[in-house]
Amino acid sequence: MKILGLYKNSQVFKIALAIAIVVVCYIASMFYSQMKKLDSTVELIANSNETQLELEKLLSVMSNYETSLRSYIITKDAAYIQDRFLSRGKIEESITKLRLLTANDTARYNDIDRLKRLIDLRFKIFRKTLLLAQSKNSGPVAINAMLLENSNVTEMMKSFVTKIIFSESAKTEFENNNHQFELQDSIITAFLLVILSLMILLLSFQKMNVDIDELKKANDQLKLLNESYNSAEMTASFGHWMTNLETNTYTFSDNLFRLMGVEPNSFEPNLENSIKYIHPDDLEYVTKVHTDSLVNHQSTSTIFRFLTPNGDIKYIMGVGSFTKNGNGDLIKIGVNYDITSQYNKTLELENNNKELKYINTELEAFNNIVSHDLQEPLRKIQMFISRLEGKESDLLTSQGKEYFSKIRVTANRMQTLLIDLVNYSRTIKGDKVFVKTDVNKIIEEILQDLSSNIEDKKAIITIGNLPTIKAIPFQVKQLFINLISNSLKYSKENIAPEISIASKKITEKEMLDYKIANKKDYHKIVISDNGIGFKQEYSDKIFLLFKRLETDPKYSGTGLGLAICSRIVDNHKGFIKVKAKPNVGAKFYVFIPKGDLL
Repeated sequence: MKILGLYKNSQVFKIALAIAIVVVCYIASMFYSQMKKLDSTVELIANSNETQLELEKLLSVMSNYETSLRSYIITKDAAYIQDRFLSRGKIEESITKLRLLTANDTARYNDIDRLKRLIDLRFKIFRKTLLLAQSKNSGPVAINAMLLENSNVTEMMKSFVTKIIFSESAKTEFENNNHQFELQDSIITAFLLVILSLMILLLSFQKMNVDIDELKKANDQLKLLNESYNSAEMTASFGHWMTNLETNTYTFSDNLFRLMGVEPNSFEPNLENSIKYIHPDDLEYVTKVHTDSLVNHQSTSTIFRFLTPNGDIKYIMGVGSFTKNGNGDLIKIGVNYDITSQYNKTLELENNNKELKYINTELEAFNNIVSHDLQEPLRKIQMFISRLEGKESDLLTSQGKEYFSKIRVTANRMQTLLIDLVNYSRTIKGDKVFVKTDVNKIIEEILQDLSSNIEDKKAIITIGNLPTIKAIPFQVKQLFINLISNSLKYSKENIAPEISIASKKITEKEMLDYKIANKKDYHKIVISDNGIGFKQEYSDKIFLLFKRLETDPKYSGTGLGLAICSRIVDNHKGFIKVKAKPNVGAKFYVFIPKGDLL
């Protein structure tokens, strides 16, 4: 698969093809060089053979010349020597030809010069012998001595020529062997050249087929993407358009026609035909923005309306930007979104916001009523109850005293409820300004505020080293007041409450259970007590509004304290968990994110 991937890689294939072509060129150059060597070897062999032939012709001429001379001396017939000058001309032609054949071989050229001297010497002796034979004063002894000298020179010349012929024959044999070896190399090189050329052709053909297949797949994929894009335009209610500034031609997508309320390709895409579907009130503005952008080449973003042939109004957001196509022409590409639904929702949201502001105003008025108007008569009721109990209690019956006691408890409970309602509304409406808050100082202030209650309960409170967090200070204080008050309230009879507040490390199990990605992102503060506790199955219900567990009536409460705690932790993008056992106690786990997550 890896090799196939490299094969499909055009860049890798180009590099491999270039290397193959270089190798083929190298082998072709070697083949050319070998062919040149073969030509040179053939030429050398031909020269050598021709040299041998000319030398043999020389020997033949010289032998004939000597035979003719001897025949003349014996017979005195002048016919034997009448062609001696013709023979001499043939010898000169052979010498000239031999010099041409050996022009590139200095040693052999020198041998031909020496041979020429021997031939001249031989002809000189021939001439002396002929003159001696023609002289009337010569005797047999002198002629025989001259013929012997002729024979010696002839043998010396024959020996020299034979030596040259033998040397040329050995050279011919060597060159012939070398020719055969180079011929075999040339055949192998030619075979390799043909094989490599065929491989390059086959690989190129295969690559071309692969590229054609890939091109077909790409075209199919492009068609699928185009269909998918058209479907996406219809699903997302947008259409695109394009204008070429060089050719002043426009292109509209099918769904852009549909946004105008007409069928695709209902008219020729251009500015003049499309502006007919723009709302008259928006026409001037939209046209100016678009035409100006074609001059200054600045991106555009506009909101306008389409007025369809059916009379429907569609709110459109149009954006456009400039780029260049493959030919280098400057083009503007735009996308028109149908934001009618979003526009209507925005109007609805604005109306809801107005209504919400009105509700918030009423809630603020309600808070003021709860904080002042309702608590003021409630305080007077408590004051009058206290005076009646102090001054008129002796006049009351035991049943009357019991009624007054229930009235006082109910009034106190009413006051607590009003205070809790105010505190809860503050967690919703209050300003959420986060600042660095030292939890240690917050706890110190709370312990001072609850000092009398702590002394009455004889509570033992252990404070660990708590972190500095980014928080809303008054809400964090309310959070810990509620949790500590809760531990004091739900303590066991005749057993001193033991309350611990400490910062702990987040465990791996908590990361899995609470889906915490990074334990370093949160502060974990644990508030534990040894109170009456409750069943773990109620751990989620206790944080609901006005939800109180069924406990002994002596444990009073409004059901808002822990709901306020949950709301405060939510405001800080954290969460709160609790683990408890009946008659053992409860542990509240507060997870507050660090500043980067807020």
